[in-house]
Amino acid sequence: MLANETAIQFLFIINPISGTTRKHNITELIYSTLKTDRKKVKIVLTRYAGHATEIAKEAAAQGIPNIISVGGDGTMNEIASSLLHTKSNLGIIPMGSGNGLARHLGIPLEPKKAIHLLNNFDIKTIDSGMINSIPFFCTAGIGLDAHVTKVFDELPTRGLKTYIKAFIKTIRSYKGDPLTILLDDTKEIKETYLISTFANANQYGNNAFIAPTASLSDQQLNLVLIKPVSFLGAIDKIIKLFSKKINQDPEIEYHFFKKLDIQRPTEGPAHIDGEPLMLGKHITVACVPNALQVIIPAQTT
Repeated sequence: MLANETAIQFLFIINPISGTTRKHNITELIYSTLKTDRKKVKIVLTRYAGHATEIAKEAAAQGIPNIISVGGDGTMNEIASSLLHTKSNLGIIPMGSGNGLARHLGIPLEPKKAIHLLNNFDIKTIDSGMINSIPFFCTAGIGLDAHVTKVFDELPTRGLKTYIKAFIKTIRSYKGDPLTILLDDTKEIKETYLISTFANANQYGNNAFIAPTASLSDQQLNLVLIKPVSFLGAIDKIIKLFSKKINQDPEIEYHFFKKLDIQRPTEGPAHIDGEPLMLGKHITVACVPNALQVIIPAQTT
């Protein structure tokens, strides 16, 4: 599909149905904002789940230097997963519901500004996470947030209000799971937790900062553990989540790790960069250092 197009400098992969933002004029916006010969720009729309992965993998094999995700964190994950340890850079035009990685990297949420960034940018090498051999770049997890993500995915609308609706529906019934966690083959934790989040970036998205001090390039991941709480206790923690103060809550456990193993009593939901899936009783999570090159705003000196 992309053969004989080695002159391409920017490949835009657009998910036309992600998020809440309409994309009917995005092609025109790319051509009018990007100060590059049109012959060096390729725009492709995805047609099915996993299509972005296929396109990005082929493009990276051909050496296209800049592969741009136009969509949400799910689209970003599909593309970034194909760019691990390649020479191609991941760019992001954030047009999803949460846009967690874009927010952490300081990429503008307004499409025109995000495209304009591509005229003058820097490159940053970041780590990725791996959960049961599946890559993630923002957060992954099991527990309440995974159950909420599953409910959210089944609702007909997107956005923060819909996520809050999914949260309220879920917290009434889910009370946590007893877990056995082994950190870096040395430290064992046995407890019932409501939330177990593995964070590479500092937030889920929508400025919900689950790990406010997280670094994308420190060659380790953050484990955030929250025990069962009352409904009012959950509201208090949500307020702290959005005010970037949840790491100051003495009831929440934070650990750094390179690898961990979790045993839980039954299989159940998990989330990977905001996308739900089912995982089994045994879960392995690891940091993959220096895994991906990403486009960030040009740094001033």
